[in-house]
Amino acid sequence: MPKESPSTARAKPLDLARIVSAAAFRALRRVFARLFGRTRHRAWGLRFDCTIAATRGAWSMMRRLGLPRWRAASEAMSPRNTDGLEPRSADLEDLEAVWLEPPDAEAGTLLYLHGGGYVFGSLRSHGRLIGGLARAIGCRALALDYRLAPENTYPAALEDSLSAYRQLLASGARPEQTVLAGDSAGGNLVLATLLALRDAGDPLPSAAVLLSPWVDLSNSGKSFEEHAGFDYVGRDHCDLAASLYLAGQDPRTPEASPLYADLSGLPPLLIHAGALETLRDQIRDFASAAKTAGTEVEYVEEPDMVHVWHLFRGLTPKATKSIAEIGEFVRERWSRAQAASRPDGGR
Repeated sequence: MPKESPSTARAKPLDLARIVSAAAFRALRRVFARLFGRTRHRAWGLRFDCTIAATRGAWSMMRRLGLPRWRAASEAMSPRNTDGLEPRSADLEDLEAVWLEPPDAEAGTLLYLHGGGYVFGSLRSHGRLIGGLARAIGCRALALDYRLAPENTYPAALEDSLSAYRQLLASGARPEQTVLAGDSAGGNLVLATLLALRDAGDPLPSAAVLLSPWVDLSNSGKSFEEHAGFDYVGRDHCDLAASLYLAGQDPRTPEASPLYADLSGLPPLLIHAGALETLRDQIRDFASAAKTAGTEVEYVEEPDMVHVWHLFRGLTPKATKSIAEIGEFVRERWSRAQAASRPDGGR
């Protein structure tokens, strides 16, 4: 039987009302501010500006409601959108996961680890992004619902991701035609998975894609203060999530915060960061450290963007552009791997 997921908890109507009210209040405040010429950022349109404000308002209820209640309500409000792809249950032992596969999918597998601070997130919150990536790459995508804190603390999520990857390979997926991807805490989990696989001597995937990865659970970086007026992710959210996930463990332990790990021997990394996101400084530091360690890194810092802007397709054209760029990166990696595997080495 699959491990029980806390995301299945029933939402309370009053909690739903409080979160919706907080989100609506922040969005309306932004509308009135713009009417008087006070835009949060000159490059943002009205819908994007109001969506970021509404998200900030909804997240303001995390501590007030308590994380399990907030998560249940947030899940209930999230539409089940998988970019038009029909979810198919994945037959993985002791894991909750689904396949999303475009009709024109070719060889190759994307294992996606969603964000949400290790305390929330699921196919409901990230299905559209995962489906969009599957379409952009042209491959099947496995969306893993790993166990969440505070019910399941570190290293439960890492155990699930390692199991999912190893079961994929055991079922016939080839590592050179597999890529790991994740956003925010999911990006952290991708890196923790790669480091554990490397240290255990397992075959590594051809590449990894990190979208606004949360690489330091001690939450370092001046951008937390400098960008607090733009991003919907604040230091308080990250401190709360880290404390619930780590349950007293040192947030700078390399197994939990890849910024402090030995980053040698990893596959090529594509890293996206928003120039206005609160995690920007730690992501910059990580990209630099990975390059210094000899890992191939392609770092993209998107101007005017906040945390995981890829989730906001339809509100900013940069989301669509960035997803397309990820597709190109992965396809190019897989093409290289295929060429290298030929007897002539692709010559």
